[in-house]
Amino acid sequence: MNKVIIFGGTTEGKQLACELASYSIPSIYLVATEYGKMVLEHAYGQQVDVRIGRLDAAQMQELFDKEAPAAIVDATHPYAELVKKEIERAREEHLDIPFYRILRKEEQEDLTDCQLFDNARECAKALLETNGKIFLTTGSKELPVFCSEKELLQRLVVRVIPNNESLKICYDCGLAGNQIIAMQGPFSKEMNLAFFKDSKAEIVVLKESGKAGGELERIQAAREAGARCYIIKRPTEKAVGEDYNTVKDQILSLFGIHETGDDSDGKAKRVDAQESGERFNITLAGFGMGNGSITIEVQQAINEADMVFGASRMIEAVNSAHEKYPYYLASDIIPMLEKKQREMKDDTKVINVVILFSGDTGFYSGAAKMYQALTDKGFKPHILPGISSVSAISARAACDWQDASVISTHGVEKNQWVVNFITSVTTKKKTIAITSGVKDVNYIGEILSELEANGSGIFKVITGFNMYGLEKVQKLSAKDCMTLSEEGLYTLIVLNEEPKKNRIVPGLHDDEFIRDKVPMTKEEIRALSICKLGVCDGDVVYDIGGGTGSVSVELALLSPGIRVFSIEKKPEAAQLIRKNAAKFLLKNIEVIEGTAPEALSGLPEPDKVFIGGSTGNMRAIFETLKAYGKNVKVVANAVTLETIAEINELTKEYGMDDVDITQVQISKSRQVGNYSLMVAGNPVYIVTFHF
Repeated sequence: MNKVIIFGGTTEGKQLACELASYSIPSIYLVATEYGKMVLEHAYGQQVDVRIGRLDAAQMQELFDKEAPAAIVDATHPYAELVKKEIERAREEHLDIPFYRILRKEEQEDLTDCQLFDNARECAKALLETNGKIFLTTGSKELPVFCSEKELLQRLVVRVIPNNESLKICYDCGLAGNQIIAMQGPFSKEMNLAFFKDSKAEIVVLKESGKAGGELERIQAAREAGARCYIIKRPTEKAVGEDYNTVKDQILSLFGIHETGDDSDGKAKRVDAQESGERFNITLAGFGMGNGSITIEVQQAINEADMVFGASRMIEAVNSAHEKYPYYLASDIIPMLEKKQREMKDDTKVINVVILFSGDTGFYSGAAKMYQALTDKGFKPHILPGISSVSAISARAACDWQDASVISTHGVEKNQWVVNFITSVTTKKKTIAITSGVKDVNYIGEILSELEANGSGIFKVITGFNMYGLEKVQKLSAKDCMTLSEEGLYTLIVLNEEPKKNRIVPGLHDDEFIRDKVPMTKEEIRALSICKLGVCDGDVVYDIGGGTGSVSVELALLSPGIRVFSIEKKPEAAQLIRKNAAKFLLKNIEVIEGTAPEALSGLPEPDKVFIGGSTGNMRAIFETLKAYGKNVKVVANAVTLETIAEINELTKEYGMDDVDITQVQISKSRQVGNYSLMVAGNPVYIVTFHF
């Protein structure tokens, strides 16, 4: 059978080679680097002949002459313009061979807040006019363009594929090790968000790479991280091409294969959803913490399985002769199931499939997403629970956990879990934490030590190390946790003998804040303003004119899920906000030094905004908030008649129809001898409205 020649290097190229192989159609898959071979090394044995090296037109013609392929497919990257030109030149003498070009599906994402550039050089030039960290996701080939200027080079964090060629380019360009992330995609929005936040990226640079290139996931993550997107536009496609499914179907038809219709003539047919569900008995099984913690029903399912899927460490622990595959993503598993279906000759046989998940299937597990993906394809999976490390450590410590707060540091953005952890351990007697390793335990020890020093509790920690493995259970102090060094999986029970009650309303006394000489919104006005603001859990809140940070602190204390951005132009005041945030151990406040509205650039879009001071920029602030195009709620305080007059004029000009103006004047008692006199404060206007 003649082979199909695929010029690859993309997700679509890999997928096409694998799908053709599932129909026993051989292919020659051409890639430029060793890395391109690595991603196909487990695919379908000899059906996919992976060849490495860049070919010019003459070498391509020689290959066409030798192999006489049934078809030629261009599945190269949209930006690989030179390769595409070489392919076109090589085909001039082989126009009789069917040729197909796969055009990558474009994202339908709103790019109105992104800056677009025709090429990398224009993008690099624009970056020189900016400040802050730059996260580059454009690959290694154009790195020299971005690294040619020293000022730009020092601000870069680059993500490249993990091969020697890419790393060599990185080092040749002068990048340091801590500026390089060498990792294989695809990357989810959550993974991108973790990268962008960890690197403190203010700008994310990407290519307009379409759905398969993960463009949407990067744009969404950048927005959530408060980073701007600089996008290098895709070259205009001059050549005619088709989408992936059209190309695949046309190639299958060359071999007499049609994925739809009756299969009575021996041709393959597409398995419909109902048939898929009936031909497979799929179990999503909790593997617990490994051998020794596997339940009887899960072990029985493994014993009866024809196919077992899971992460490598779990597959290696399964002692059986079944077909075992080191896959745990639906995108890898479902094609294998569909391939198995096509190969089946006995129409009555039911294939038993087990997909393994560490711990319990209902606790920080991928089982839910797998269940949905399989169900969408017509399969009918069922779920078996496993023993989680939470249950195991609680049993080892003879400690019930129905009243415990449970958090995870594994796969959770650091700022998020730290805030949740501090809130939990200071307000609850019992907190259970699943960690990623000993570094998390060390950091937790630092947090607990600081909390003890601030009088926020007295802590004891029970650590479970490598449960059901080289197991070690210890009772440690906060300082002991700081010195642990043995790497492995830890689950902790943190006990607080003196938890404090969690405040759920504003109302801190003014004396609880570090004051210096910076103006502060007084406690009664502060409490009323925050109540008027109506902040919800998960909101992004701007405190414009942060002052001492009293409003920011009260907002952040409402819930760890609230993100507060405190904007303050005076450096001494900004430092005071940081001191007050540290005093109350708040990790969900970010201080932004600068003047609004310029300082708002690059921040996540707000849900609520408190304006305590505008520095004469009230109109510009209004204009910026209106431009977000969402229902932003605003509470503004005014002390002077000029300020309330300006706010009143602007709300009318902008057509606000829900403006609420409240004048508040607080009188507080003062002891004079044996008498108490009421001393009046200046009246304050509290204005509430929506954009």
